[in-house]
Amino acid sequence: METNALLLVAAAPVVDIDGTAYVLFVIFLTLMAVLYPLLFKPWLATLERRTQAIAGASAEADRLRSRADNLGGEYDAKLAAIREEAQGIRNDARAGSEKDRLRVVGAARSDAGSELELARVHSAKEAAAARAALVEQVDALAREAASKVLGRAI
Repeated sequence: METNALLLVAAAPVVDIDGTAYVLFVIFLTLMAVLYPLLFKPWLATLERRTQAIAGASAEADRLRSRADNLGGEYDAKLAAIREEAQGIRNDARAGSEKDRLRVVGAARSDAGSELELARVHSAKEAAAARAALVEQVDALAREAASKVLGRAI
């Protein structure tokens, strides 16, 4: 008898479709008809708006990133051009100051050379005047020295 009971249990259907299944199906369709416009449609619309907002924000971020890259490239190019121009200005200033330095040194050397020449001429004149004065005094000194040695006036 036990085997017969097991066979009966095994033969019984797992899901029994009777009138309640139809009632449940009608309740399901009614809930879908009521909940779709009240719950699912707004939820799906919100989900679609959110998806579009994310896509739009992503596209805007990509556009801004591309613009930032372009502006960064322009900035780097302008900065390089300004640095090159500044280097040229520094080189020009350095060359100009070197020319000025050479001009000032040349003028100083020229002034020093002319002053040295004037000093040489002046010292040569003084030496000649001193020699002339000594030549005149040599005779007087020689007479005085001779008169002292000889003891009489010459």
